[in-house]
Amino acid sequence: MKASPVKACVFCGQPPEEKTKEHVVPLWVMKLTGDEKRNAFFGVHYANGPENLQVRQHAFSSYTLPACKICNDAFAVLEDFAKRVVEKLLSEQPLTAADVEVLLDWLDKVRVGLWIAGRTLGTNIFRASQPRFYVGQRVRWADRWARITLLPEGGQGLTYAGVGTPMFGSMPSAFAIRINRLIIQNASSPRMLTRWLGLPYPEMTRKRTPDGTIYFSKVCFGKNRLLPGLMDFPKPFAGLEVMQPAYPFDLKECERPFRNPYAQAFFADLEMLRAKPLLATRTEIRAINEIGPQEYELMKQPLHPSIPHWFSSSALVLQNYVSEVGLVGGPPATEKDHKRLLKLMNDLRHANRAFLKKMEAQVRDPSKSNDGSVELAQGRRVISI
Repeated sequence: MKASPVKACVFCGQPPEEKTKEHVVPLWVMKLTGDEKRNAFFGVHYANGPENLQVRQHAFSSYTLPACKICNDAFAVLEDFAKRVVEKLLSEQPLTAADVEVLLDWLDKVRVGLWIAGRTLGTNIFRASQPRFYVGQRVRWADRWARITLLPEGGQGLTYAGVGTPMFGSMPSAFAIRINRLIIQNASSPRMLTRWLGLPYPEMTRKRTPDGTIYFSKVCFGKNRLLPGLMDFPKPFAGLEVMQPAYPFDLKECERPFRNPYAQAFFADLEMLRAKPLLATRTEIRAINEIGPQEYELMKQPLHPSIPHWFSSSALVLQNYVSEVGLVGGPPATEKDHKRLLKLMNDLRHANRAFLKKMEAQVRDPSKSNDGSVELAQGRRVISI
């Protein structure tokens, strides 16, 4: 039997100093969407094996992970800013480029935090002795994208979509979140944006060595023009797309591909390779100055009986898309390990497609559904596959 993960700080991965508790579901989100002490469904507990699966259901307020006090205090600043941004979205107030960057940072934090929680609390089907990375190592680490939708006024609740899939368990690159009338689809992966924006992008390449073929990542020169196919996957409901290219290094580590006017125009801070947040519509991609009334109109989705289905299924479609266009790989790997990883991704996409077929069948005949829709309507279900 594999060892349980070490109780490490969710932010830095080290044994917590002056140990505190970090809420996986931020406390302000709990209060905004209902009673923070209400019970909710948080997934299936896999740790005891397939013959002894258990539903994990408890109060939002007890859904916590250990953290260092200094780390928790630092990320509390992000939470304060994120709360203001979400409140602006819900009340349709203007957003700045800085607000969008805060939102993308916060989505990185929440998405990776949910993945670590699954590994730590046993609701991730992939069991590991220790997560490969932590929240502090993944904020602004790779290209980020979000699609923002606003439903009509009314309704209160919190739901995540996509965090219960094996794909998310292996690679926490995409999920969706609903906060009252606000729906956000979110994804982050190397190469997901940069290649199609014509910017320098990472690519897996291979090299023959005396010990065999090794696969590793290298930075390729961009095409210096927009390419067709940027975030091109089915999107069943209205939304406004915001995005930001990101690199896990600064200019000193890889300078030549960025020394051209086309690439440099995308960066607010070239030396740190900090890109400007972008807005994408059907007709243009541009740097964000302000998101105002015109952009809010693009977010608005009329009520439709299929919205709950669209919300869940779109997260799985997004996961499959990102696993194909993003960079699959990490540290240098042998040819055998690289092929094993590619096969795993293909198997996980196949699993998502099977889930999607089952969800479509349940839409056609709701009497066969066991997806927890009753609990969802009552605000008692937070995880939706």
